[in-house]
Amino acid sequence: MTKAIEQQLIENISVILKKSLAADASLADLRENKKASFKAIFTTDSVFNSSADTFQPYVEEVADDLLQWQANKDQGVLITLVKKIEQLFTVLANFEQSYN
Repeated sequence: MTKAIEQQLIENISVILKKSLAADASLADLRENKKASFKAIFTTDSVFNSSADTFQPYVEEVADDLLQWQANKDQGVLITLVKKIEQLFTVLANFEQSYN
């Protein structure tokens, strides 16, 4: 069971990474045209520790959480990791819809 969960997490993070690279390129374009001036993608009350105006630091945080979970299989880390993945999928999907 743990191996299946681990594989699904890796697949989800891989999808998020690809989507985030495209989204960050779009954000750079928006900033160049003075259409994006926000300071952070997620608010300070989110499950993320990172605060950035691009997706990459959030993806790195999720990847670090995965490594931490792989090392100790702590259920609390897994729950937080899944919440972060869900939030990234939601925000990336909303961004893709509004940008396209």
